[in-house]
Amino acid sequence: MIRSVAILLMAVQVGAGFGAASAELISTSSNAMEIELRVEVRQSAESVIAHLAFPDTESLTIPLVQRESGVFGIRTEVKKMNYAVVFELIGAETVQSEQHTLTELGLALPGSEPIATTTTEEPGLSEQTQRWGWLALGFAAAALSVLAFWVLGGREPDQDSSGTASTGSSESEES
Repeated sequence: MIRSVAILLMAVQVGAGFGAASAELISTSSNAMEIELRVEVRQSAESVIAHLAFPDTESLTIPLVQRESGVFGIRTEVKKMNYAVVFELIGAETVQSEQHTLTELGLALPGSEPIATTTTEEPGLSEQTQRWGWLALGFAAAALSVLAFWVLGGREPDQDSSGTASTGSSESEES
């Protein structure tokens, strides 16, 4: 009873003749997971199908079984991926739901790696920007070298504070 209430609270409205839908993780292995998909149907239906798709993989079409009046579901094993799910109602008229991912439907893998999702990589710095950055770093190093030479290299080591050179012998004292 508590489990059913929790599933209904996590459910997502998928629209277009459908009510709430949910995805629950039953078990997982290193490369596969057993999930349960459920969807409420708001109109009469001969059958309900779930289409699971993921980029660069063949899409899966899975028929759902009527669990109770107005509720269809299936327990199945799939690859460990965050599939996009579209429910299709076949009846007097064919209706498809909005697309949602398994995680949007409530699927979570606690205590393990997140399942594969489609993400776009954030672009890093372009090659031209990197070149300008290295050039700026080179100019900064050159400027520090010039500054160090100016501060440390401007004086001769034998000059005293008055700027006159000392010879080390006392010739002026002898005269």
